[in-house]
Amino acid sequence: MKTDPYWWEAAPRPEIATAELPKKVDVAIVGSGYTGLIAALKLVEAGRSVAVFDSGAIGSGASSRNSGFVGRTLKYSFGDLVKSKGPDHAIATYREMQTAFQAVADTVAEYAIDCAFQVRGRLVLAETAGQFEDIKREYDLRYRHLGSPFEILEKGGLPREIGSPRYVGGVILPDLASIHPGLYHAGLVRAVMARGIPLHPFTRVSALGRDNDGFNVATDRGQLRAGDVILATNGYTDGLLPWLQRRLIPFDAWQMATEALPQALIDQLLPNDRTYIDSFMNVDAIRRAPDGSRILYTGKTGTRSDQVTMARRLMEELKVTFPDLKDVGVSHSWTGRCAATFDLLPHLGTHEGIHYAVGYCFAGLPMGSHFGRLLAQRILQPGSVKSVFADQPFRTVPLYQGNNWFVPWMMRYYDLKEGKRHAA
Repeated sequence: MKTDPYWWEAAPRPEIATAELPKKVDVAIVGSGYTGLIAALKLVEAGRSVAVFDSGAIGSGASSRNSGFVGRTLKYSFGDLVKSKGPDHAIATYREMQTAFQAVADTVAEYAIDCAFQVRGRLVLAETAGQFEDIKREYDLRYRHLGSPFEILEKGGLPREIGSPRYVGGVILPDLASIHPGLYHAGLVRAVMARGIPLHPFTRVSALGRDNDGFNVATDRGQLRAGDVILATNGYTDGLLPWLQRRLIPFDAWQMATEALPQALIDQLLPNDRTYIDSFMNVDAIRRAPDGSRILYTGKTGTRSDQVTMARRLMEELKVTFPDLKDVGVSHSWTGRCAATFDLLPHLGTHEGIHYAVGYCFAGLPMGSHFGRLLAQRILQPGSVKSVFADQPFRTVPLYQGNNWFVPWMMRYYDLKEGKRHAA
């Protein structure tokens, strides 16, 4: 079993020579995931000079480790937002989620990235009758207010969509997508390098000193000047800006890939090559690998463990969902660091002159792509960005400094509250 992400088989982390630090740039970007690279591209295309820094290898964080689901859903359902903030706010929020979804498709097309982007739909699954009624109400509400298409699938119709006895019903969202996240990121790296944007791997930014003309940016390889700074570090945010660290809750998202499977078995279990999620707060997610060779599974988010133990636990859980996998092993097991916020919403803003986009709350692929564009726009055209996520109150809690000790207990609370069953 390999402990590097399955995605790195087709998209190994790029070997980029450490370049000499520039003396000055218009914008210094900390973080080389989707958000940072897309912001860099848009800024350079508008004539700004940019340098991108990462404390590790370029793109070795969550952008090349995530599950590759491209959707438009937050942890707050549309119905939740209608109840708490009214229909106008709910509509604006989910309209922007559609914009974020489209940002992925637009980026793939604009930079001609070959990354298995495909619209095959998503199946949202219910384990209980109560969940089934909840998701039917939710997606009917979205259809009435947003026009989002969906199809209700009763238990008798499930075998044509998923070969599992675990669920009582589901809802098909036909216009959602999947992607190979490693190849998507690799395509962004190629676009960045083709435009001569300097990438600085293994270069930790250690301090930011602001004055009237911009920032002194201190790194472990020297210093430079920057007119603006973007922090696009999300789950890897450290003490560079303590104010931001105190507002983010980092957590591990665990994934595994089965060993290669017979095509007939994959077609039996996941016949229509959609993405598949359950209806719990601590969501489990299933998909085919883009090449159709195996099944990928995401689960037990926030659990603390080692990768070997977690591979066993995830495989046991997947076998409960698909008993036909009883003799199948694991080829890859890995994790990536994500970040939630205390209000469970993404945030885009500026603090002490430093621009940030963080807290994607399980929607990192579309939100990272969307927010990368918005960060560039905020710098290029101050005051022009219209987003329901921009410059909103961004709370923390007393005494919190970024230690996420409580995450496993919080996820266990949600599991108990919702009656989620576990194989291990």
